Parts: sequence; C-alpha cells; structure tokens
Amino acid sequence: MDSLNNTDGVNVTGSAENPADTAAETAANDSVIVEPINNASDNTEASGAETVNDQAQATAYEPINEEEIKRSKKAYFASFSWKLLVALLAIFAAQIITMIPETIIVAVLQFIADKMHNGLSDFVSGLFDKGIINSITAVMSYVYLIISDSVGALVLWLLTRKKAQKPEKHNMKFSWWLVCFMCCFGIGGIGSVIGAIVNGIVTLPSTMLTTLFSFISPLTGQNVVQNLIYKDNSWAYLFMGIIAVGIVVPFLEELIFRKLLIDGTSKYGYAAGILLSGLTFGLFHGNFVQFFYATALGILFAYIYAATGKLRYSALLHMGYNLYASAVIPLARKLIPQNALDEIQKAYALFYNNVTNQTMDSLRALEKFYDTMGRIISKYPTVVLGSFAVIVVYLFYILLILIGIIMIIVFMKKALEFRKTMMLGQKGTKPCALFNWASILLWVMLGLIFVLYYGLLFIASLMHLFK
Repeated sequence: MDSLNNTDGVNVTGSAENPADTAAETAANDSVIVEPINNASDNTEASGAETVNDQAQATAYEPINEEEIKRSKKAYFASFSWKLLVALLAIFAAQIITMIPETIIVAVLQFIADKMHNGLSDFVSGLFDKGIINSITAVMSYVYLIISDSVGALVLWLLTRKKAQKPEKHNMKFSWWLVCFMCCFGIGGIGSVIGAIVNGIVTLPSTMLTTLFSFISPLTGQNVVQNLIYKDNSWAYLFMGIIAVGIVVPFLEELIFRKLLIDGTSKYGYAAGILLSGLTFGLFHGNFVQFFYATALGILFAYIYAATGKLRYSALLHMGYNLYASAVIPLARKLIPQNALDEIQKAYALFYNNVTNQTMDSLRALEKFYDTMGRIISKYPTVVLGSFAVIVVYLFYILLILIGIIMIIVFMKKALEFRKTMMLGQKGTKPCALFNWASILLWVMLGLIFVLYYGLLFIASLMHLFK
C-alpha cells in the first residue's frame, strides 16, 4: 500500500525484481489494516451506544466551547487594554507634572521682564526679552512631550514585556518603503480635509460666537503639533522641533502604538492589534483635525510592522512625514524675520478688524493693508524671498499629496493581495479586542480628551463674549 502512495515512483516496500514477494508483502500490510476493524466489529453492539453518546455530547458542548473561546479572547485583550490605559494615563500625568516647572519659570521671567526691565543692564534685560521668553516656553513644550512619551513607553514595556509575542522578521524593499512614504502624504491630505470639515462642524458654535461679536481671530480647533511648530521662529525652537517632533516623539510613538501594542495583542492574529493601534493613535491626538489622518497612518504603520517585524520601517516613515512639517516648512519660514512676521500679523489683524467692524470702507482698509505691507517689505527685503520659499514648499506638499493619492489607488490591489498572506486572525476577534471592559474604559478616557478640548474652546468663546 505504501508503494502506491509514493508519487515519485520509488519502491519503498520491497524490490521490484520480485513481484511475488511484493504482492505478498502488500497483502500482509492490508491484513494489518483490516484486522483491527474485523476485531472491533465483534464489539460493535457494545460500543455503538457509547459512540452515539460521545457525538451527542460533542455537539451539545460545541456552542459552550465557542463562548469560552470568546471569553478567553476578551480576557486576553482586556489584560492588554488596561495596561495601555495605564501607560496613556502615565503620559498625561507626566505632561501635567512637567508643565508645572515650565509655568513657574515662564511666570518668573515674565515678571522680571515686566517689573525690573528698566533697572537692568542692556545685556541682562536682553535675557528677559519677550522673544527669548517665547523661545524658552516653546523649547520646554517640546521637552515635556519627549519626557511624557518616554514615561508612557517605559510603563507599557514594564507591564507587557513578559507576554509579548513578536512577529516574524522580514525585510522590506526600499521601493515598497518609498511607495508607502508617498502614500503617507496622500493619507495625510485626505484625512486633513475630512478632519477640517468635521472640526468646522464641531466648532461651529464657537466660531459663530466669535464671528458674531467681531473678534479678531475666531476660535477654532487647531492642529496641536502645528501650533507648536509655528509658535516661534527662533533657531533654538526650530532645532528642538526637528529633534522632538521629527525624530524622538515619532520613535516613541512607534514604540508604544506599534511595537509594544502589536507584540502584546498578536496571540489571535494581527488584525485586531492593527485596528486597535490605529484607533488609539488617532484618538490620542485629541482633536478632529488630526484624528482621521492619524488613525489611517496608525493602521498603515501597524500593518507594516506586523508584516516585517521590524520597527525601523514604520519609524522612518513616521519620522519622514513629521520632518516635512517640523523642518522643511519652518526652514522656509526662517527666511522671513520674526519681527517681520509680527508686523505682518498686526497689519492683518488691523485689516480684519476694520472690515469686520465696518470702521473703515473695505477698499480703503485693503489699500491701507497694502501700504503697510510695502513698508514691511522695504524694511525686511528677505520677506519676498521667504514668502516665495514658503509658497514653493506648500505647492510641493500639495504635489506630494496628489502623488500619494495616485499611489494609494494604483497599489491598493497589491496591498490587498499581500494582506491574504498575513496571519490577520480568526473571525470575531476584532470585537473582542475593541469591546471588552478595559478597552471601553480606554475609549471613554480618550473621548473625554475630545470633550475637554472642544469644551474649553466653547468656554473661551463665552469668556470673550462677556469680557
């Protein structure tokens, strides 16, 4: 019988030179297989009832086993979700704690600048210049981002290191990495548009209040990272922006939301962990402007880490995408002096106020604004070069977005085909990961950040209203 199963035509049971011996041996093997069945037939009546009972019991217990598997999955993902919740709480606590010394230092410097400026030497008083104070504030803002993310990564690693299951390691071709990098800009562009629309709807009450009572700048939800990047134009702040937003923070976020999260949730496949990674990463940003593209990018980065098992690919994608905003755009803006930016902002604020309050004819207000801009350009000749550089950088960014969208469309089919080769997990695993007691607490906490952020915007609008 074995020789019949040998598809290569190699005789493994006897010599081909003696067919009689082979036939006899085959018959003997057949008798060995058949013999237990014949012996068992003597006891068919005795064992028949037991066989039927065993089958009935297996059928009866099958739904219970499915429920037990479901409970086991929920318990597994809940054990990780509460650890992730603790790590994120540690990040928020570290941010609050590190903001205290920043607030004290800035308050002291501001007090000295306001109260003692005239009595100090030119050198000492220059140390308390408003621009320097703003730079110190900006740099410390980046420092507490690094500290808080480092604390969160350390806490999550300590809680999950014993049960981590790392994906298999595979190399990623540079051409595919480059395609994914371009797709990041496409995802960022589409997500930013969706986020801006949703954010505009959510902040409509605040915007209506501020517009109704003609305040200079309407209060709307802003991209928190961009607020940090464009808060100051000093070299110190630009350097810290590149180090923090461009390198350190992306690495720490990849460590938390990709490596530690995927390693800690891969027991039942990668699909649930990938989705959990994207959602928590998007919600962690705390505003709708960033939520949609951060969620999509988080899913892409998690997908790449799960497929390769190497953090460097997703980390480099994250760093490269952030560096464009934290390095390329600010470097172009650096060609415009900070004093020129301040004067341009004041000129625009005056123009906006004149038009909104109808204190001046619109055409007359526009002429006055152009006259002011002419004086600023004469005073700061590099404004024209800097403005041109900024326009080129933003146009190139739009081009990257368009190329990224094309890449997404072209390579979507190949990505879906590659998806079939991955261990994405069993059906019904994702609900167990997203809707257990710990993950629900996680969603509630992250949702409260949104409520707090937009609630404060509305309260600020009311305070301006009754000021």
